[in-house]
Amino acid sequence: MSLNRVIKRLKIEMSGSTKQYQVSAKQHDRATRYVEIQLLNQGAEYEIPPGSNVTAYIKKPDLKRAYSPCTFSGSVVTMELTSQTLAAAGTALAEIEVKSGDMTEVITSCTFEIEIEPCVKDEDAIISGDEMSLFDATMKAYAEAEAARVTAENARKTAENRRVSAETGRANAENARVEAENARVEAENARVTAENARVTAENGRVTAENTRQENATIVLNKANEAVEIASQINEASYIYDSDNDVKYAYAIYAQRGVPHMSLTKITE
Repeated sequence: MSLNRVIKRLKIEMSGSTKQYQVSAKQHDRATRYVEIQLLNQGAEYEIPPGSNVTAYIKKPDLKRAYSPCTFSGSVVTMELTSQTLAAAGTALAEIEVKSGDMTEVITSCTFEIEIEPCVKDEDAIISGDEMSLFDATMKAYAEAEAARVTAENARKTAENRRVSAETGRANAENARVEAENARVEAENARVTAENARVTAENGRVTAENTRQENATIVLNKANEAVEIASQINEASYIYDSDNDVKYAYAIYAQRGVPHMSLTKITE
């Protein structure tokens, strides 16, 4: 079971002369003696803003120093009389420093005395020295924050590497898709070109066929005209001029007892 705390309560102005014999404690006590200090500003409570930093600065009787972080609530500061604070018997001087959260503003209380009565026994005496509990606490907090920062940075690097790897995979897939799309477009263009050529050829074939049919119709029409001219058709046929490679349609007929022959050049 833990020992009960011994708490000394006092009021200290933020300015003024040194306050004598304000606190009494026993040399070598530890983790049991505390001082609750209500800070005043000309008799009115001095409220400490949340987020501020409060530290007790102590000059021990042997002129060694102790810096100890304090807790606070409103205008009341709780200060622990550590084993180092009580290591040397005599009169110690103390003051309370309050810093704003951004460390840009500082105010310090008036100085007050702590009377440290000598201890009779010394079998487990603590050797007096400078106590840097505030520095130690700050360095511990810094080390913890740095370790957390390193962990977070490593996690960030891992996530970034994964992102880069995923982005590289996405870029490769996109490049492959673009290449496939380009190949598809080229194939489609080739197909369209071939189709256009086929359509052009088909149109030429249809045009030639139409021309051929028109020419044949013209030849037949001319032959029919020759037949109509003749009052009697004895024979209608074709002859071929091999020297000039020309065909003629001819019709033999009699008109008024006189035989006639009509020739019509065939154009194909």
